[in-house]
Amino acid sequence: MKIKKERAAVPYSCLIDNIKVLLIFLVVFNHIIAFNLVKVDTVVRYVWYAITIFHMPAFVFISGYLSKKPQNVLKNFKNLLIPYVLGYTLTWYSQIWLGRSVDYEILRPTGSVMWYILALFIYRLTIEALGKIRFIVPLSILFALWAGTRSEFTTFLSSSRIVVFFPFFVAGYLWKSEYITAIRKFKGKWILVAISGVLLWAIPNYMIPNEMGIAIFRGNHGYQLCGLTDPQGVILRLLMYLVSFVVVYTMLALVPDIKLPLTYVGRHTMGIYFFHYPIMIIMNGLYILMLPAMNNVWVLLGVSLVFVLVLGSLPVDLLYTGVLNLIAFILIKKDKTVRDEGLEEEYDSEYDEYELLRRKKAIAELAATLDSESEQDGHMEKVNMDEDTPDHTSSDRHEGFSNVAGMELEIEEDNLDDIPDELIKGEEELSLEDLIQELEATTRTMDDNKEP
Repeated sequence: MKIKKERAAVPYSCLIDNIKVLLIFLVVFNHIIAFNLVKVDTVVRYVWYAITIFHMPAFVFISGYLSKKPQNVLKNFKNLLIPYVLGYTLTWYSQIWLGRSVDYEILRPTGSVMWYILALFIYRLTIEALGKIRFIVPLSILFALWAGTRSEFTTFLSSSRIVVFFPFFVAGYLWKSEYITAIRKFKGKWILVAISGVLLWAIPNYMIPNEMGIAIFRGNHGYQLCGLTDPQGVILRLLMYLVSFVVVYTMLALVPDIKLPLTYVGRHTMGIYFFHYPIMIIMNGLYILMLPAMNNVWVLLGVSLVFVLVLGSLPVDLLYTGVLNLIAFILIKKDKTVRDEGLEEEYDSEYDEYELLRRKKAIAELAATLDSESEQDGHMEKVNMDEDTPDHTSSDRHEGFSNVAGMELEIEEDNLDDIPDELIKGEEELSLEDLIQELEATTRTMDDNKEP
């Protein structure tokens, strides 16, 4: 009799790649219609709002899901930080090439799409620690809602966006392939489509007539700079989290988990993301996007598909990775290790030496005080705490030994004066007090032992 075993859940590679293809297409389409088409086509403007609500949150979620391996700082430096600098520079130069005066503000990556690369770099450096915090997803959502009320979170290093989109990254990081199996087996998964559709229709229909800007979904500014009151901003940002998570679950449940003609593009999305926006800036600067033919949504859908196919092709991917490898070869030394010179241990031992001398000096002063008091009372007595310890006569002791509470302590008197007074100031009283308490406890024990 054969026992049917439940197959262990495995990552859905084709599923994830297909979702990435869909999302990168929406990123390209959303950017190209933003130049002119949304200004002349009201229906497209509603679509623009709906896509902006979830497309980058979903991308960040997938990035978190693919970031489960232990992170290598050097690898992230090569794959993320170098592309961030190059991508921002390319976007900036595209403006300069068109004759525009634009400041090179690499620490404020506005006017480019490189904020996502910078955010991904920071997320991957911190996720292994932050991912261990209990209830990190709801806590990060609450923090992001609060951050919208604060002016400290700005475009500098994309701090506002990093905070706003972090809940999606950590949710993806904690998401397990078993959850995908469960959601794909859920019989009522088609209801997610209805919920997503209603929310994506209702929110733009509320915002656009009330002249609420789309900036709230980009997360680049606080509520006030987005033209909203704090309560309005909190509600809309909460709706963004709700809609985005529902759409992500819908895609995980319904996107085909098979190899499709465009599935291969899912492995080359970084090149598409890197090159598409500077090209669009140049096209717009040359008035190509202002042609009457470009004011047609179907034409721009086709143009977006061409962007995905060309920039996601193998030659472009080889060009992109080749440039990165060349720069990494120039900047990064291979197998370079730094010899441990033991400096930390050296400083620790130096501190321990001072601490030991300080304690010896304190004990010496206490011993001198106790000896003086004992001589005045005429009760000089030697106390031996350990019966197995051999007795020593006073003639066997050399200079520098003192008998305190039955223990012979060696005092390096020649070195005591070398300790700076400021090193032991403020700590000497505490040490003496501790020693006095220990001595009193020992004395009480001796007295109890003497009683018949």
